[in-house]
Amino acid sequence: MGTETELNIDNIIPYLIERSNRKIGLFSINYVLINCTIKELLEFIRDYGILLPDKPFISRFEYIKYIVLRLTSIYNTTDWQKKFADPLEYCGHAMINSKTFRKYIYHLDFIAKQDLIEIFADHCADLEITVHNTTIDSITPKMDMFLTEKKSKIKTSAVFVMNGINIDTQSYGEIKKSIDKASKVASWKIFVTTPIGVLKIGLKNLILDMRKLNCWVYVVDPSRKIVYGVIKGRKNEDYDPEIRNAFIKKLPREPMRAPSQVIKLSDYYFDEQNSFDSINFRLFDIYNDLEHNKLMLKEGRTPKYSEIFRDLIIMEKTSGTPIINYASDNFKEQALVSGFLSAMDSFVSQIGGSKMEEISYKGFYIQASYGKDIELVCFLFKPSDSSFKERLNYLTNLLETHYQEEIQLFKKTSDANLFNEEEIFSITKEILDI
Repeated sequence: MGTETELNIDNIIPYLIERSNRKIGLFSINYVLINCTIKELLEFIRDYGILLPDKPFISRFEYIKYIVLRLTSIYNTTDWQKKFADPLEYCGHAMINSKTFRKYIYHLDFIAKQDLIEIFADHCADLEITVHNTTIDSITPKMDMFLTEKKSKIKTSAVFVMNGINIDTQSYGEIKKSIDKASKVASWKIFVTTPIGVLKIGLKNLILDMRKLNCWVYVVDPSRKIVYGVIKGRKNEDYDPEIRNAFIKKLPREPMRAPSQVIKLSDYYFDEQNSFDSINFRLFDIYNDLEHNKLMLKEGRTPKYSEIFRDLIIMEKTSGTPIINYASDNFKEQALVSGFLSAMDSFVSQIGGSKMEEISYKGFYIQASYGKDIELVCFLFKPSDSSFKERLNYLTNLLETHYQEEIQLFKKTSDANLFNEEEIFSITKEILDI
């Protein structure tokens, strides 16, 4: 490939792929830019002073190429070369650190940890491995699954799962300690995370840490439905069969997943041929036009919780004043609902309880989530599961962070017009999967 002065939108993608040594990227730049609006793409383009051709139509993929062409030019002519290994790494960080695109990166994560656990359990069952749930009755802290596989000898694995949302310095430090302790009960140790998890930890740090722990690493990408095997761990030297047997006796009698010998449970692709050699992986990748177009063809599906969702009310916490109501077509009784909620919170306080979080009343299944300044209350046709509860809590935190100024003004004015209702509805549908 020629020098940077010869770069144009026709050769920029092959140039970036070549400069990145054709490694497998865990974080798709294309996917983030597919989910944003054209208006947001144009805002980013204006912020970077990118000149566009004067023609009647520019495709989304062309916009992406103009963006990375400009960012590559910046990288090749500035000191950013000292911080980032190659232009694609710089392009990726510039985009995800942009306020315009940052809100879309949750597509590369599992909002609910339980969903990630279920996906990996399906993957293991397809490999004819028995999966046990270790979160029941707090059998062991931090461990999420225990795998058993009986061939010539019994193989056991302790699995630790972290979605990116829940990773910070403290939680990651705790999980490393738990992985180390698991050496006594399992012959193998496995850490499962997402592209956002890798982004937060850092790919080099993750590889270094898990090699020290002799731990396998899998990265599950929900945006492309791919399971990556990044590191292959070694058998634990201090494994103790007697301690293992005592541990297994504490497990539930019924496994979470039995080996799948008839049908394939998982709809995620596992590229075994390119797995378990960490040198093959990098953080970011970018697709050419053919792969980009395949990514655009999302598989249609029914949202997971559309059948049980009735209504969501977002209220200011102190006054209980409704800010926004998002209702299904089957349920539009906002005044009735908000009055009911006030009465129920008052009742819970009178009997010495705390805030209402989950109740059933006259056919209502109500799930609540409380933030610092707002509270979200969902009315459902059926009781919620742990995944939905995680999603509702995440939505509460996201709305408080994103609309902090509007919430403070609402406290003074009670003016719901301060909020972008259409944007909030879109975020709510995505996060709650309704």
